[in-house]
Amino acid sequence: MSQTYFTADWHFSHPNIARYCPQFRLQSDNTNELNEYLIDCWNRVVTPQDTVYNLGDVCFAKNPAHIEAVLQRLNGQHHLIYGNHDYLIWQNEAHFLNTRKADGHPLLSSASHYLRLKLPEIGNTAILCHYPLYEWDGIHHGLYHLYGHLHDRMAAVKGRALNVGWDMHGRFLTAQDIDGFLRDLPAMQYFDDKQNVIVGNSTEDAAAKVRARLAALNE
Repeated sequence: MSQTYFTADWHFSHPNIARYCPQFRLQSDNTNELNEYLIDCWNRVVTPQDTVYNLGDVCFAKNPAHIEAVLQRLNGQHHLIYGNHDYLIWQNEAHFLNTRKADGHPLLSSASHYLRLKLPEIGNTAILCHYPLYEWDGIHHGLYHLYGHLHDRMAAVKGRALNVGWDMHGRFLTAQDIDGFLRDLPAMQYFDDKQNVIVGNSTEDAAAKVRARLAALNE
């Protein structure tokens, strides 16, 4: 039976990443060794019949051919949510969407900056973005928000939001895993944050209060 997985921030071809996030990384300065280790981590779990939603920063290589060489070896239908290090894929998007791997799937089955994805296996919907969002579509209805970018750190965001990154979990997450983390958390309301409401008696007063609140938020 096929499975759907969620992950982020694999950083293929990035030797320095293990210095910042050592927990689930091979300690080596050899890019080929690092890539072989990560490819093995991927393919030991993901089969050609599975689907992966990868929330960005898949590869640090500075040459599209090197990125393709990695993607060619990753099992499954691979859907990418663009991260800040995926600009070469974005610039060559048509190639990555139309070139086939040995398992018959495209290098990337889709690529987007933002995705609203139904998760029928848990009866909910998730908003996928590389970056953590303070508020997201359906937050007040309890929709989930999945993000990456922060590697082994959790964003200080209230509500049903989760970093699905490799450096946080050391494994792929299923919809059931995500549901287990988030289902008992409260759904946040758009207007719950009374502390940061700005009410000015004039445009000048509003500007002064905005500056004061920004300063307080950054103390």
